[in-house]
Amino acid sequence: MRDRAEYERAFQIVGQVIRDWDPYGLLESGAPVDEFDTEISLLVSRVPRMTSEALAAQAVSEVFSARFEPERFPPDACAEPGRELFARLASADLLVGAA
Repeated sequence: MRDRAEYERAFQIVGQVIRDWDPYGLLESGAPVDEFDTEISLLVSRVPRMTSEALAAQAVSEVFSARFEPERFPPDACAEPGRELFARLASADLLVGAA
């Protein structure tokens, strides 16, 4: 991120993707909207290395595997949020060197 404004835009985009994904259905069940803010922050810190959909999915996999259940979050299980994350960040011009 080049500045605070870009960080905040990335946080908003990553947050929307992760909240829409809601892998445990926590938000749908009434959990607070900030339920995944730690994971979202960890993913935002990895945005500069997201140069492909596969690397975005890998980042989601690594963050959620470390924070929750590794067996539930292999990269292939995180492909859809990875694709969506990459597309939205690219559309917002927040990715550098994306393929």
